[in-house]
Amino acid sequence: MPKRSRTWRRGLSLLAGSAILGHVWPALAQDGGDATVLDRIEVTAESNEILKQDGYVAKKDRIGTKTDTPIARIPQAVSVVTQKQIEDQKPRTLNDALGYTASANPNSFGFDTRYDAFFLRGFQAFYNGMFRDGLRQYNGPSAWFKTEPYGIEGVTILKGPASSLYGVSGPGGIVNVVTKRPKDEPFHEIELLAGEHNRFQAALDASGPVNDDGSILYRFTSLGRLSETGLPDYPDDKLYLAPAVTFKPDEDTRLTILGEYSKSVTGGTAAFYNSAYGALSNIYEGDPAWNDFTQDQGRIGYEFEHRFNDWLTVRQNLRYNAVDSDIEYSGHYSVGADQPLERYWGHYTEAMKNFVVDNMASLNSTPVRSSTPRLPASTTPGRTMTPAAGSPTSRSRTSRPPPSRIPAGRR
Repeated sequence: MPKRSRTWRRGLSLLAGSAILGHVWPALAQDGGDATVLDRIEVTAESNEILKQDGYVAKKDRIGTKTDTPIARIPQAVSVVTQKQIEDQKPRTLNDALGYTASANPNSFGFDTRYDAFFLRGFQAFYNGMFRDGLRQYNGPSAWFKTEPYGIEGVTILKGPASSLYGVSGPGGIVNVVTKRPKDEPFHEIELLAGEHNRFQAALDASGPVNDDGSILYRFTSLGRLSETGLPDYPDDKLYLAPAVTFKPDEDTRLTILGEYSKSVTGGTAAFYNSAYGALSNIYEGDPAWNDFTQDQGRIGYEFEHRFNDWLTVRQNLRYNAVDSDIEYSGHYSVGADQPLERYWGHYTEAMKNFVVDNMASLNSTPVRSSTPRLPASTTPGRTMTPAAGSPTSRSRTSRPPPSRIPAGRR
């Protein structure tokens, strides 16, 4: 492994340790008298702000209609991976989180932590079907915005052509991840994980009110991971920091600012050499001395909502994303029958930036009684007007032709 990778790992260890040691631990006291048994208090991680859930069951969401609608009343095919399922499953990637979702196939490329690549109803959805908090998440050819499962409180999958509600997207549907948001009540969590392949992970999640009246809320989610994998010299290291703050000056107005910075180092090659289609081998394509995929990514945005009265609510969601990828990759090729394989190496860099904004006005009409006496009173459902705009830009530099844009598993 290159020297700079070892240095980066030491720095990641210090940052993860500082996050844990810097956490404010509650004071512990012991009284020699009779013990007082307090009522049980259960605190959950989900904010229930735009995705209301109860255990493994989602109750209400905005993705199907862009309004707060009970899941049971949404006519489209919607599946939800809740916070409880994510906590119990402990997925390493977004692909792992989608593994139990009907019509979703996140396993087409085998083991590959470089990208969140999945199919919905047989159609690829990793370029035009990826959303975050209701806003499209554009991906470049190789600079993809990676999702950290610990930083989300749910995943909603809208299947089929109904995804056209969000503009041009794949016919299979879209996947919308919901970022963790500030909570009204105090919440503090420290998580330590260890597993095979020398996997060590520390995470911190803290939220609650900043002032006495609860008009300012905060949340800070962080994660540090050092890990090897089943592939030789293929790491899976990450540093993830996600601050969030909510301002609620009154009951009708809310502004939530969401941010993230993360740095990851994985292997640049996740494939084995195959001499022909359908032929398998145990020859790993990666070179231990040239196999780092380093990615820096960040996002900053806000969600603003104001209710003018009982029938008019306006919302604006805005986000700016940036991804910078640096890929070292290698492989083998044949020069002839009964000849040893030759090796090639490549280097590819790419930067991806995009800006997305979505303006919405929700109109909730009052019940209108039908003019026909035999018919019961009916209610005209609320309508949502959603002019949206997104303007992705990308630039890339390469010293040789880039690797395949489709993540390669064991071909």
